[in-house]
Amino acid sequence: MQKTRYVFLLSLIAAATVAGCQSGGSSDNTPTGPGPNGSYLFVSAENYYFGTTGVGTTRTQTIELVNRGGDIYPINTLNVSGDNRDEFVSDFYGPITLNPSEAIRLNVTFQPVTDGRKFADIDIDFDTIVQVSDAANQNEQNFYAAADLEHMQDYRGASDKYNEYIQNSPAVDVNKRRAAIKLPVIKESETYGDGAEFRSYLRAMNARDAGNYAAAMDEIDYLLTVDSDSYVADDSLYLKGYIQLMDQQDYAAAQETMERLRREFPDTTYYDTALYSEALALQSLGKEALATEVLLDLRYKHTGVEAFGLAMPKDNVISRVWFDRASEALEQMGVL
Repeated sequence: MQKTRYVFLLSLIAAATVAGCQSGGSSDNTPTGPGPNGSYLFVSAENYYFGTTGVGTTRTQTIELVNRGGDIYPINTLNVSGDNRDEFVSDFYGPITLNPSEAIRLNVTFQPVTDGRKFADIDIDFDTIVQVSDAANQNEQNFYAAADLEHMQDYRGASDKYNEYIQNSPAVDVNKRRAAIKLPVIKESETYGDGAEFRSYLRAMNARDAGNYAAAMDEIDYLLTVDSDSYVADDSLYLKGYIQLMDQQDYAAAQETMERLRREFPDTTYYDTALYSEALALQSLGKEALATEVLLDLRYKHTGVEAFGLAMPKDNVISRVWFDRASEALEQMGVL
């Protein structure tokens, strides 16, 4: 494990007037590239323009720091420096450690006490704890490039980048899972289209990844209301049930959503997953008998041979997986 210390420098630019004019620009949120000394700590912009702010008033900019590599970045300090440093205040109370794919959002407030042009810098002191090779770090950039292309609605380009990322043995498990989920959905759009319902579903997925479950649920509910026959309707219902089950621990709602998914889309590829998830929700609600029935249904669905008190799964990979999962769950409940 290698540990090195670097400093990241950002510029703060502002103007203050006694009249209190509130015109001015905002920062560019596009990442500018690898950080100093080859690190993959990204900042949302290197220069922040606060615009013109009246003396005695305040204006705040948000800075996002993102770990886009496979190494670990302990953020030690964040200091405002320069002649006008006293008129810029940050809410960083570190230290904090950014693991791969993690991000923090920091607020810097400009609070002028005199008029005139004001300048300051932010010095971000951080360590690098090396965990992966440079090649692995470079491959992680394919994931973020794919996400950027997706944001620009270049779905074919995003599909190519996600595929390249997966093929090159990703180092960050959370990004690997996200890419593995995103890639088939985006590829499906090449056949069925990338219209409003598809974009709404992607926004729901991204909101869920960001931990904004309310926004994800709003997107899903809107999609299911305006286009319940969309080709991503079953995907959306499953995502809704997954959020309810795994993120919100709303087991009653999750059970209802998974049951609805199976009822309205009996041919969905999520059918087995919905059955298993419904059993988990019922078990969490203390409804052991109902959970047992659902798991037995799942096991029977994938049973090929049953004789002399022994059951064997059908001879295909999917059936063996679900047969084993259902059997293991039933054994843990003391049924088998």
